[in-house]
Amino acid sequence: MALSKAAPGSTTAASAGVAGKAPSSAIVTVPNGVTLLRLLLMPVCALLLAGGHYLSGLVLTALVGATDWVDGWLARRTGRVSRLGQLLDPLADRLLIASVALALLVRGVLPWPAALLLVGRDLVLLAGWPLLRRRGVEPPEVIWLGKAATLVLLFALPVLTFGATGLAAAPAARAIGLALLWFGVVLYYLAGAVYVRMAAERLGQRAGAGS
Repeated sequence: MALSKAAPGSTTAASAGVAGKAPSSAIVTVPNGVTLLRLLLMPVCALLLAGGHYLSGLVLTALVGATDWVDGWLARRTGRVSRLGQLLDPLADRLLIASVALALLVRGVLPWPAALLLVGRDLVLLAGWPLLRRRGVEPPEVIWLGKAATLVLLFALPVLTFGATGLAAAPAARAIGLALLWFGVVLYYLAGAVYVRMAAERLGQRAGAGS
């Protein structure tokens, strides 16, 4: 496992926490390095889960997901909030969810409609951001609803994985995981609708300023 990030350790929240200080154009920073590490470890998480190595896959996925808090905390603590970090952080969140979802789909753990909805939503948003930039409009910042959806999904996917282990508590874990999964999907699409509205408003403002 972007509105201004409401999650306490998020990178965008960090920018809000550094009063009056705009994000820098720096590329090589410790917070960005943590985010890059998260991106590099995602395929490893997916391969472990897709291979049925649930314990090691869950542990690594949990650690990778935790770095979402770490990079934001570091950015806020050191005052090294960067525009690159603000762009990479939500991208990393989406790619983590997509990679884990696809891995669990391969194992038959994740219902295919949920996987299709999760990946489809992100593909639409990611395809739209370059179009906004061509019109001189910055993509929307991560909102609290988007972070809440990500948090729910990053909790639901490991619970679903535990539900596939065959342990005594597995049936209960699968039921809880499915409930969290669909709740997260609903939040994910509500957040997506807000992002689309924000983008449309910015496009309208841009058009009005140019007329």
